[in-house]
Amino acid sequence: MKSIKTKCIIIAILILAVSLMAVGCIINQSKTPENNQAGTTPKPAVTESPVSTPVPTSIPITAPSVTPVPTPSPITATLVSAGDCVIHNTLQRAAKIDGEDRYDFTHMFEEIKPFVESADYSVVSYEGAATNSRNDYSGFPYFNCPPEIFDAFKYSGFDLVNNANNHQLDRRVKGMLETRDNIRGRGLDVIGAYDGEEQRYIIKDLNGINVGFMAYTYGSNGNEGLLTSEQIAKHLAFFDKARMEKEIKELEEKADITVVLMHWGHEYWRKPNEQQISLSNDLFEWGADVILGSHPHVIQPTEVRTVNGETKYIIYSMGNFLTNQWHEWFDNPKDKKWLREDSILVTIEFLKDPVTQKTVINKVKHIPTWLSREGVGTNTVIHRILPVPTRDYYDNSHYPEELIKKAYESYDRTIDFFTDYERESF
Repeated sequence: MKSIKTKCIIIAILILAVSLMAVGCIINQSKTPENNQAGTTPKPAVTESPVSTPVPTSIPITAPSVTPVPTPSPITATLVSAGDCVIHNTLQRAAKIDGEDRYDFTHMFEEIKPFVESADYSVVSYEGAATNSRNDYSGFPYFNCPPEIFDAFKYSGFDLVNNANNHQLDRRVKGMLETRDNIRGRGLDVIGAYDGEEQRYIIKDLNGINVGFMAYTYGSNGNEGLLTSEQIAKHLAFFDKARMEKEIKELEEKADITVVLMHWGHEYWRKPNEQQISLSNDLFEWGADVILGSHPHVIQPTEVRTVNGETKYIIYSMGNFLTNQWHEWFDNPKDKKWLREDSILVTIEFLKDPVTQKTVINKVKHIPTWLSREGVGTNTVIHRILPVPTRDYYDNSHYPEELIKKAYESYDRTIDFFTDYERESF
């Protein structure tokens, strides 16, 4: 019994010893540097990720650059128009060069020259003949002037001479056509006198704007009585409503702007008469955009009208630009001859929309002018066309004080007869 009991004890001791050894191994493994460093946390097991296919990075595609097409700018052109030039004997004598067979009128235009030559195209009205017959020059009532007057027009910047007026036959048709040739010989355009072969209107391309011109006159002081009706129709442009309507409508179809030069009205009347008003209505209806009036020798009013939705402009009379119709202290005040020294230089700006191709009157500006005479009562009289754009334009240092005073009096007489215009937008 003792031996069996002893064996059982021995076996139990062996089992206990083996268990203690197993526990010791486990404790020793936990203390290895790999698994149990001081102050560290055991690393978790690493799970191997599956291999993934890289996704290619997308490259942004840039559209080719497109240069914007600029919007074309509007086209502009300016027209300047002056009143009547009636060259009396006194003016011719003032232009004569002593001891020479030569005339020089340019000094009369010096002050006005900058205002004329700045325009794209300029028009002046010339009354009378200007032939090459050196011994045949005269003033009122049958005017024939040395053709050097056209050199002065050219010098001061004018481009077109209107010769449709009541004095154009003062040297008959022959003298009229010779005058026309002398105008063209100075490099100027001419309208109102015809040989019957060419068209009766002129169209000028001004910076891409086609401006058409036509001129008419009420008569030629009865000198047309020496002509047949066929000769009148061939050489002149008298008032004939049926023909005027046909010609203006034809011109209006070809031009962007139609300008009609009218020699009409009562002399020395400061208001238009019934014929002027009636004809202006017709001209605008037929297609005229601008009407420039001459003949009364005094200033008449301006108007800006709307006709069939379009802006139109008229000046019934621009007055005397260069004449010897002057006054001094001995004149009868009731005659008011000083009004014959006043004029208006008209500047019109046209504007063409490059998209719609529509052309309109964009601006109208008026410069009063006054004709001065220095040296009255002496053998040498100096005539000058003086611009008076404002009442403080002159500083009184260049001209006598009394002369400038008269220029400003002219300005005061003129200022109420016109209104400048500027279009707001298309």
